[in-house]
Amino acid sequence: MLETVISAFRQIVGDSHTLTDPSSLRRYRARTIPDQRQIPAVVRPSSVEEIQQLVRVAAAHQVSLYPISTGNNWGYGSAQPTRDDTVVLDLGRMNRILEVNTELAYAVVEPGVTQQQLYAYLQERRIPLCLNPTGAGPTCSILGNTLERGFGIGPNGDHFLAQCGMEVVLGTGDILRTGFGHFPAARTTHLYKWGVGPYLDGLFTQSNLGIVTKIGVWLTPTPEQFAACYLTCNSEAQLGELIPAIRGLLFLGVFQGPVNLLHRNRVLIMLGQYPWQEMDGRTPLSEPVASRLAAQKKIGAWNGVGAISGSRAQVAAAKRTIARALKGKVDRLTFLSDDRLHLLKRFPRMFSAILKMNIPDLLKTLENSYGMMKGVPSEVALSLAYWRNRQKSGSAGSINPALDRCGLMWFAPIIPMTSEDVSAFRSIIEPILARHGLETCITLTAVNERCFDCTLPILFDSESPGEVAAAQACYAELHDACSRAGYIPYRLGLHSMALETTKDDVFWDVVERLKTALDPAGVVSPGRYSR
Repeated sequence: MLETVISAFRQIVGDSHTLTDPSSLRRYRARTIPDQRQIPAVVRPSSVEEIQQLVRVAAAHQVSLYPISTGNNWGYGSAQPTRDDTVVLDLGRMNRILEVNTELAYAVVEPGVTQQQLYAYLQERRIPLCLNPTGAGPTCSILGNTLERGFGIGPNGDHFLAQCGMEVVLGTGDILRTGFGHFPAARTTHLYKWGVGPYLDGLFTQSNLGIVTKIGVWLTPTPEQFAACYLTCNSEAQLGELIPAIRGLLFLGVFQGPVNLLHRNRVLIMLGQYPWQEMDGRTPLSEPVASRLAAQKKIGAWNGVGAISGSRAQVAAAKRTIARALKGKVDRLTFLSDDRLHLLKRFPRMFSAILKMNIPDLLKTLENSYGMMKGVPSEVALSLAYWRNRQKSGSAGSINPALDRCGLMWFAPIIPMTSEDVSAFRSIIEPILARHGLETCITLTAVNERCFDCTLPILFDSESPGEVAAAQACYAELHDACSRAGYIPYRLGLHSMALETTKDDVFWDVVERLKTALDPAGVVSPGRYSR
């Protein structure tokens, strides 16, 4: 039967876009998590009409489709489907930027549009608008990350909140347009999120209820003034006072977008690979070696970064407010602007002596993190996936953790923004990670004024069966312990969906009923955020 379906798919999209040979499927089977799926074929449509035809053929023959945008969902499953023998629906050919409205600051994009593509589009046309990139890198799909409710740092950091208006192909082949989009004459589809009647957009995020083929995304007008705020705490004990201070600044609206607080270990894994020789092959990284590496690179126990922008007067006032709020709570507070970055690059030795910092090493990551807050996509965060890898990371522009066989799983729970909750959370996760021979590499991202997301990478050598088994056991234990304590992941990967969605819960019962109504043949992504 599958051969009959694949033959029909070839009639719709052509032979060159219906992939079945092992060499073509290799990229889709590559992953950073231990789980691997069997993929019989990949189909690459170029239009909504082709998707409709593919869905109807699949429904008639009870074949499942798994849509991906670019497939660079590293740490959560990459391009792999949730279940074996599911045909991957690669939407990467649908990569048109359909509209950019300069006056009202929004864009409309298809699934294959990457962060780099939209950034280049804006730069080439000198359009004074900025996007908010995620750390997943330049090749990450804007639509794909939005549907996972991802985020970046800088204005419009919560990508789903900055989404407005969707087009969705349902499992029946019908097209749904959300918000005001289903009104033929609507002029505000991408301006007002809610439309009239029930709000449906959220149903198609982190779900398998339909295939999203275009979205509107809000952009940010280029501000008159921009500055990045960097802070350093040399002592672990300072975190307790820092958290309520950051929370207060967020409530005041001083920062534009999320603030990141990075533990020393998280910074270390972004700046190099595991020191196998120095550790004599032992894991995890010892405290003396970690402390020495941090001292060499001038990395604090906790390191923070956030964006401020607006008029010159607003930025100047924000700097004063931040300085007052953090006085006595941080050891170093630095505001970086375009002019200051230029000076650091021009006179690195002089500023190294003045600031007592290794400016040449600092610039390697500073330029990229600063650029990301201004809307420039970067690979700077991707290097962490290579921490336990025995080979060096790919060269700039070609980093691909899945193809390079990196070992990475993300555990990303949400934590109330209180010192007590962060302390309680750490008391749970740190012993578990240590017991399984893994480093604790915390980033606390203030996704709003009330809570942190902790993006916690579980990093392992994918070529070592022992490390793979330890990583799997560690994830399961983290998920169980944190769930019981009330710290639930905001996002799941192929390795973790069954841990959550198989529970006896009215919430998942309702999701099942919606799935039956919108996709009666179960065509779209069976098992993805659903039973």
